[in-house]
Amino acid sequence: MRQDEELLRLAVVGAGMMARRRLAAFAETGRSRVLAVMAGSECGARVLADEWGAVAAASLTQLAALKPDALLVEVPHRVQDEIAAWALRQRIPLLLGGPLASSVEAGMELAALAASGGCVLEAGYEARYKPVWEEAGRLIASGRIGRPIAFRAVALWPGDPDSWYYRQADSGGMPLTHMSYAFLNPLRGLFGAPLRVSAFANAIKHAGDGLVEQETCVANLEYPDRVLGSLMAGYVRPCESRQWSVTVLGSEGMLEIDPTEMDAGSLCLSRGAERQCLAFDGEPDAFVRQAHAFIDAARGEPGRCRNPPDDALLDLRCAQAIVESATSGRTVSLA
Repeated sequence: MRQDEELLRLAVVGAGMMARRRLAAFAETGRSRVLAVMAGSECGARVLADEWGAVAAASLTQLAALKPDALLVEVPHRVQDEIAAWALRQRIPLLLGGPLASSVEAGMELAALAASGGCVLEAGYEARYKPVWEEAGRLIASGRIGRPIAFRAVALWPGDPDSWYYRQADSGGMPLTHMSYAFLNPLRGLFGAPLRVSAFANAIKHAGDGLVEQETCVANLEYPDRVLGSLMAGYVRPCESRQWSVTVLGSEGMLEIDPTEMDAGSLCLSRGAERQCLAFDGEPDAFVRQAHAFIDAARGEPGRCRNPPDDALLDLRCAQAIVESATSGRTVSLA
């Protein structure tokens, strides 16, 4: 903790695996303490609250009465929309665990609330804080692979059909929930915002009423400077082979990025006969770096967060365009 800095009093809504992962990151900063926990399961809230010596709040009214300095939300996205709007109206600095919202319309409402109240709002794309993606950006910007030509990305995750991730209404759909996270958001950091998308999708392994309409999706994207991309992502992963990767083709070389789902990741740069590989195991954890940036922003230091609402809206728009293209069978312009 910085000298003379008080601990940030953090409340959390949600008690699942990702809430625990992010609370551990906040704890590692040494600059916060958990004030209260609220969750859909009162038992889950009590268990997590007891672990952190916090209050188990039964309602948003009780949560507000405790006057937290900031709020972390890790819940299904439809529920997240409502809680996020409430928090911003209370002018509580807010870190969301995933995309900005469950739809473009809901995201625009949250962005407007944050702007009108002058409130910090950060989407949970921790990839923007991951050293492996930062190094990939430096290598591309410095011309180490020449002019970028195209990339191929794969992000397959073994989704649980009984979880909220698989429920269309709760999650907002697989492209929004999963593809934006892996890897639409970090790829924008490398190549800018996509200009056009042509996508195809299906639902084969687990299909039915109420389940995600796009279980697996392939999106072909055009970026500025005529960079082309292909992203296959979805909830079907039948084996443990390399199914979470990005390969970038350049005019003079190739970059193979292995971001991993939760760990530090690695990358390899190839130029002719030369091949250089870098691992990032000793680098700062992206979740901890994001927690630091959020605490700074909540303390009034602007420009610390890398996923502010106006930027995070681009991921929602891209996910929406992917769904529109896959549904209509036509190319959709984002320009």
